[in-house]
Amino acid sequence: PPPPPQQAGGPSGAGGGADARLVLEKCTACMNKAEEVVLRSPQLLNASLSSLPQGHDLAQLIMQARLLVAQSPAREEAGVAYAQKLCRRLYDGGKFARCQLGVEWITASLASINDVAKRVSKEVTTWIAFSDNDRRLNKDMTVALVNSRVLQLNSPDYVREMVKLMDMGRNQPAVDFFVGLLSHSLVDKRAITTADCVGLLEALTKIAQATRGKPSDPVIRLLEEARGLARSGAQAVPQPGVDAKAKQMLAGAAPPQAAQAGKAKEAPDPPGLREQVQFALEKWVLQIQSNDDRGVLQFMQNLLDQGWLKGDDITDRFFRISVEVCADRCTQQLADASMQGIAYVQIDALSKLVLMLVRYLEEWNRSTTLTKQSLLNKALATTVRVMHAHHKERKTAFNQKPFHRLLMRLLLDLTDAMPEAMIFSFADALQACQPRLVSGFSFAWLELVSHRSLMPRLLHAKASKGWTAFHRLMISLFKYMEPYLRNADTPEPIKLLYKGTLRVLLVLLHDFPEFLCEYHFSFCDAIPPSCIQLRNLILSAFPRQMVLPDPFTPQLNIDLLPEITKPPAILSPFTQALAASPLRPELDKFLKGRGANAFLSSLQQHLLLPSQAETAAAGTRYNTPLINSLVLYTAAHAISQNAATGGPQGGKDAVTRGPSMEVLRKLCRDLDTEGRYLMLNAIANQLRFPNSHTHYFSCVLLALFQQASDHLIEREQITRVLIERLIVNKPHPWGLLITFIELIKNPTYDLWRHDFVRSSREIEQLFQSVARFCLTQHSGGQGGAAGEEAGMTAAKG
Repeated sequence: PPPPPQQAGGPSGAGGGADARLVLEKCTACMNKAEEVVLRSPQLLNASLSSLPQGHDLAQLIMQARLLVAQSPAREEAGVAYAQKLCRRLYDGGKFARCQLGVEWITASLASINDVAKRVSKEVTTWIAFSDNDRRLNKDMTVALVNSRVLQLNSPDYVREMVKLMDMGRNQPAVDFFVGLLSHSLVDKRAITTADCVGLLEALTKIAQATRGKPSDPVIRLLEEARGLARSGAQAVPQPGVDAKAKQMLAGAAPPQAAQAGKAKEAPDPPGLREQVQFALEKWVLQIQSNDDRGVLQFMQNLLDQGWLKGDDITDRFFRISVEVCADRCTQQLADASMQGIAYVQIDALSKLVLMLVRYLEEWNRSTTLTKQSLLNKALATTVRVMHAHHKERKTAFNQKPFHRLLMRLLLDLTDAMPEAMIFSFADALQACQPRLVSGFSFAWLELVSHRSLMPRLLHAKASKGWTAFHRLMISLFKYMEPYLRNADTPEPIKLLYKGTLRVLLVLLHDFPEFLCEYHFSFCDAIPPSCIQLRNLILSAFPRQMVLPDPFTPQLNIDLLPEITKPPAILSPFTQALAASPLRPELDKFLKGRGANAFLSSLQQHLLLPSQAETAAAGTRYNTPLINSLVLYTAAHAISQNAATGGPQGGKDAVTRGPSMEVLRKLCRDLDTEGRYLMLNAIANQLRFPNSHTHYFSCVLLALFQQASDHLIEREQITRVLIERLIVNKPHPWGLLITFIELIKNPTYDLWRHDFVRSSREIEQLFQSVARFCLTQHSGGQGGAAGEEAGMTAAKG
């Protein structure tokens, strides 16, 4: 086989060669440093690059090497030489190349270098094509190179050599390898499109035809799925890697181009096609207005006869032109007051056409490769693509109404035709046009997401399959609004969107409380601390079969509640941020009683964001998701340990001793006011319905308040976190009420004798108002001044 990728571009001058060698030395130092970082931290061996915090050392090293190559006068020569080093390291069998993070780092580095040295991908592909079979058929490495878009499967050299290798199906291990490769990267991960692997798909098709009657099931299944993807117009999904912000921060003006790799430009439409489609649509509008079923079927047969619905490229063009024509006509008519009454006629007709095609598919499916599912996917994908194009071109002049109407009509019309498959297709389409991608569609998007034909169907899907899809949609919404809400920068459109979000959460709280209960952690992660009412709505949810004890019941002893020993179900991956941090191994050792006290001393530094760019983007110096993860993980460890040993799961005995409480106490005492506030918020986020977590964290807050004898600011911040969640409109989480009532009622905590309660007349009146609300109900509903006086007397001891 030929050697690894060679230096590009022929002989260069002495200056260029010397510069390339110097750049190669510096880039190689980055690679060696990355290997050292990974191998000296055992917890990183099984981590993934996408799970690392933004600005991590490994991401910095990738971008440093990229910058070195980009600024070199001999850019191509230096880039290819460094790619050669990376490829050798990838296949050398060392420990770095055997761990997941090592492979991801090397392939991400290759992709990053390929952005600025275009010959890298070609050279790497050629080298792999002519390597020995151990390298060509190494699935893990090949998948990583394909997913990072470094290995180009459509390269003529690669296709030719791989076709020889498969030997028309006689080399079964090679056939199995490529079937597995394409099943993973094309079908499962969608890292590539069918256009990126046409040569291999054609080779497998010929193998299936040559072995007709006995082709392997995996080959047939792969080819069918590939045809379905091609017909639906599925796009490649960007794979996790180095975050875009890190690229922009370190690579200057060089934009990331990996996401654009392999995206073929669509050829111009055949002459006259747009006019033909427009004429057909106008004819269809007249046809459905005539209410002639026979004529409707004849029209669809004409579409088939013209070759527009075979499921090929012409079908894609037919749907795209149809959406463009209908959207443009609708926009024009909406702008004309005299035409607004008929503005949606063509949009509704297009939806009707898709419905009829789906409904009568069995009668003409011999004339097409389309299925009901792929037909719907094609219609939705086309609508989303046209929407993206209009939004990009028209910017503030973008009109969301045509696309809202089309998606709404499709949703309503197809509800009965294909209920189960439809909801997931619509969820995927809405994820592709989420507010962060198409901000001008935000209001229509929220209405569609919360519509009675979509949201309940997703959340009622069998085995909770729809929960994941709807959770993803809600997280997208929260992440879009987060910068505005965090900075109190709420223009009128954002205020309206926020009100709409509150209403959606109220519906979820009433009809699907378990969904909010089990995803509360990731929702609170995405919501800024300032959005107290939004968070309260989520944290107030409790399972429908549970009857909440009245928190105002006199002498209520929560230790005796049967639910208080049961842990809550949590579907959010709450350990994810902690698992990506070097903090996790040392924390585990400490919680198991084998760690050193030095761990507590360095704890605060681990919670800080590593760069100023990340601090500016997050609006805080602290890694808030890591703090949330650390607090819940620490408590869960203590609760499970107490349960395993038969000890108490709550109360002072459980929280005032043990390594978990030491960690929480250390954080509360050593963090500054900003960090402490975030940490106390993480604790308050777990004060929900009766369960072991609520019990534990309630006791933790009260214990921290009691033990802060020399730290008045701690008590003030604990009180602030509780009271600011109570002064907003209802609902209030049950655990929050229980904790605050205990704080103001129990003379042990002596709340009313602290100066911060009476720091100003307004603050004192606020405390009295909240205490009066809690304690007059607690005192059995005494009315008027007598009830208020009894409540305040009890509060002040």
